[in-house]
Amino acid sequence: MNRVPFALLPGLVLALIFAGGTALAQQVMPDDTPMQVPAPREDTLRSPGPEEEEAELLPGRELPVFGARMFTGAFAQQPFTGFNPDYRIQIGDQVRVQLWGAVDFGEVLTVDAQGNVFLPQIGPVRVAGVRNDALTKLVRGKVQTVYRDQVGVYANLEGAQPVSVIVSGFAHRPGMYRGLSSDSILYFLDLAGGIDTQRGSFIDVRVLRGGKVRHTVSLYDFLLEGSLPSIQFADGDTVHVGPLTNTVSVEGAAYNAARFEFRGATMPAATVVGWAAPRADVTHVRVRRNNSGETTAEYLPLIALAAITLMPGDRVTLIPEDRPQLIVVGINGEHDGAKEYVVTPGTRLGTVLDQIVPSERTRFDAIQLFRLSVKERQTALLQRSLDQLEREVLAARSSTDEEASLRIREAELIQSFIARARKLEPQGLVVLGAPDEARDLYLEDGDILFLPAKSRLITIAGDVMFPTAVAWRSGASIKDYIEIAGGYTRTADTKRVLIRRANGEIKSVSVSGFGQPRPEPGDEIMVLPEPNVKNLQLAKALAQILFQLAVTTSVILDL
Repeated sequence: MNRVPFALLPGLVLALIFAGGTALAQQVMPDDTPMQVPAPREDTLRSPGPEEEEAELLPGRELPVFGARMFTGAFAQQPFTGFNPDYRIQIGDQVRVQLWGAVDFGEVLTVDAQGNVFLPQIGPVRVAGVRNDALTKLVRGKVQTVYRDQVGVYANLEGAQPVSVIVSGFAHRPGMYRGLSSDSILYFLDLAGGIDTQRGSFIDVRVLRGGKVRHTVSLYDFLLEGSLPSIQFADGDTVHVGPLTNTVSVEGAAYNAARFEFRGATMPAATVVGWAAPRADVTHVRVRRNNSGETTAEYLPLIALAAITLMPGDRVTLIPEDRPQLIVVGINGEHDGAKEYVVTPGTRLGTVLDQIVPSERTRFDAIQLFRLSVKERQTALLQRSLDQLEREVLAARSSTDEEASLRIREAELIQSFIARARKLEPQGLVVLGAPDEARDLYLEDGDILFLPAKSRLITIAGDVMFPTAVAWRSGASIKDYIEIAGGYTRTADTKRVLIRRANGEIKSVSVSGFGQPRPEPGDEIMVLPEPNVKNLQLAKALAQILFQLAVTTSVILDL
């Protein structure tokens, strides 16, 4: 495909497209208290500097699409009025012909339906299909068949044929737009509001004529190199924006941090990082991949990119490092020390535990860990369970009209329950058990350690008459505490209840059985509702989801 530099467009356009550069990462504190980082006992503990805060975007922040700022109306406001040498004259164009010397003639002529312009004393001259840079030579040759000497000839394309071009596919405002045959593809796309960045492709824009593809355009060539294919539009042409293809993200220390699009199943990492224009001080990269719901990460030197292949959904972070990469661990709950620690990858839980300054009320034996990757996994599993329940509800059949009426009421009830359950957010809790046994656990970026306060209370929640908290009583059983709360409601599951320990561990126990555990100070007794549906399969599925919600979200949801 022949390409010509799009030099007539102001260089300022590219500067606007790439404006914004690298987003600054900001530290999010658990409260308004300024961050305090204690004096480190090991080299792994240190305060972040300004360069580290710029190193990467906050986890989960949505990156812009590469080229998203391209279509702001600038192309539509400035139609292209010049003509490149490759432009071919077509019917309806206006051509200025000037003759002097033995003949004096000068007019602007319109190319007629036969593709000709008519010159007095000479006759029709066929110019349709002639290249713009060959127009004068063609007219001179025709004139010289009548006037051999003493006649000067000049021919110039004055105006292009007005055309109507259809913009279809994943543009913001698909429709038919007027322009000139010499206008660029960017002009018509801008008139249509540009490409829909959530659905449309920047690398698969096609120009069709009569249902056949004449040009396939990747706007990355313009964004990265400033070049566009030479396209001459005809009335009725279609500019079609294809669907978004595969994407990967590049963030961190890059001038063009963005989501990039590519064709095929894989893409060389070096190519995509080159598009992102990494800063000169980048030395390492982190590649995050999502494999069947599990997030994995590789931390590599920049020179290793040549051997790395990216797949759809991968996320690359560019890190400027003359020192180790850093991760942030938050500390919440009852303690007197810092609210946040900055450590290197590979740091174990015990290293941070040694830095925590407990208060008199800190219950150090019941520390809880909340992890983003666990939260994502819990969320996926919960949504999958709710999807399965919804399918079972919709697939339930009835043999009689009365049963059908009952099924409809049950379905409405369960659908309402599913809608409320989808709004609940798992906590991502990792039960550590005894802290001494969990000291070797590797920490991850975004981990939050929660230190509960010592408590002599027992909380009774869920399907009891009066959910409350009461003082712990030595020797009291689960049944005793439920009676203190007024006993069960009529919808309660009276066979089994949940006990949530102070460290987050949950146990399902029988109330009437022998050898049941005694509640300990700080425990929570959770009474779940019993699914009141006739379909045994649905009842079983609901019971499992109620338990899943209680464990992952600490919320007891009624039907």
